[in-house]
Amino acid sequence: MGNDPDINQKSIEFNSYKISSKVIELDKVVKGIGPNGHTSLGIASRDLIGEEELKGYPKMKSLPDSLIDMKEYLFVLNDFQFFYQNYKQGIYSKEFFLKKAKGNRRKLKDTIRLSDKKIKSTISVVAGYAADSTVVYIVDANNNNDYSDDTPRVLLDNVMKEDDIVANSESVDIEYYDGETIKKDTQLVMITKSGNGKNISLSFRFPQYRYGKVTLGKNDYLIVAESMTFNPSIFFVKDRPYFNILDQKFKINPSQYLEIDGNYVQYTPLSQNLDKIKLTISYTDQESKIIPVSNQVGMFAPEVSGINILNNTKISLKEHRGKYVFLDFWSTACPPCIMEFTKIRAVYDKFSEKEIAIIGIADVAGNIDLKDFLADENVTWPNIHEENPSTIMNGYNINLYPTTYLVDPNGKIIATNLRWDDLNNKLELLEVAKKTVP
Repeated sequence: MGNDPDINQKSIEFNSYKISSKVIELDKVVKGIGPNGHTSLGIASRDLIGEEELKGYPKMKSLPDSLIDMKEYLFVLNDFQFFYQNYKQGIYSKEFFLKKAKGNRRKLKDTIRLSDKKIKSTISVVAGYAADSTVVYIVDANNNNDYSDDTPRVLLDNVMKEDDIVANSESVDIEYYDGETIKKDTQLVMITKSGNGKNISLSFRFPQYRYGKVTLGKNDYLIVAESMTFNPSIFFVKDRPYFNILDQKFKINPSQYLEIDGNYVQYTPLSQNLDKIKLTISYTDQESKIIPVSNQVGMFAPEVSGINILNNTKISLKEHRGKYVFLDFWSTACPPCIMEFTKIRAVYDKFSEKEIAIIGIADVAGNIDLKDFLADENVTWPNIHEENPSTIMNGYNINLYPTTYLVDPNGKIIATNLRWDDLNNKLELLEVAKKTVP
């Protein structure tokens, strides 16, 4: 299973280096805390969901009439698949699907990994107060849209021990698309209380992960994937007897690279539940080593270019080669992004423009005039409107704001997600020249 280099492997010669691909099965499933550590997710109850979106929600049977202040929830495990299948079946309009895809930062080209058939990729839960004032919830464990054959449980709070988390979890029947057919699977989910007060609010945990092994070069590696993640990332680490939380530096997103023994390994998911992935390895000698273009530390930064909204001139990352460049991907609907402007402005005013450039790439939410918005916030450094037809930012795959990159004078990314004083401190350590004070 992935350890034999001759299994599921193809290789071709390309100029002075060899490209090899392997299909790896992550066929070992573990119940417990995965590599991301303790994480939980909250969602809105059905009564807070818009009428259009509710059209795609399952109609539940046998809702318990004994619960007071009852709330219904639907946790969507794969939002892209959920909205796509409802669109293809005529439940959602094309406009609504495109709106959701854009809002969730999904790429339309990735619909090739989706099925237009109905897939059970959701978890239905109902919760309310019992007669003795305890909060009770029911999970539709067999995913048949009927609560009559499911068992009520008392809603607990602050469960932190791994054994207790697993013991208080339910295994839910789900489905996924593996690129060819719809497969059955199970998803372990734990429901706990979220927040304080009388209103019922649920928190969802998924104490389950899968892994596989592969031999690359002289070492054995573990490839680990959380069972529930909105971004299909994996962790890639040297094989060792035991681990709990893994450092985020070992985390790889689709199409990203990891350097192993001087060679570059690129990751591609092959199924929706990540039980099968592909690794593409570029074997090179040191003299002909080609560093990939990717939005990762140590790689060459993908190009960014567009029209500076402040003065209508063209700007690009490439034109600043020879300088450090700070790329700030932000949104007008992101308060933390706006709060960062004070720190960015301090850097912009402090360091020499001969050695550091700043480019903002703005996601504009709603009917907002970006130029006026920037003026109101006293932003004087160049900014690009993300949706301007001339804007180029392929390869960054931004799905969280703010996201930042620091690019060195050679065009390589040397740091990501510098927040607050991190950018100033980094430039100080790099001994970037200051502006001359009159």
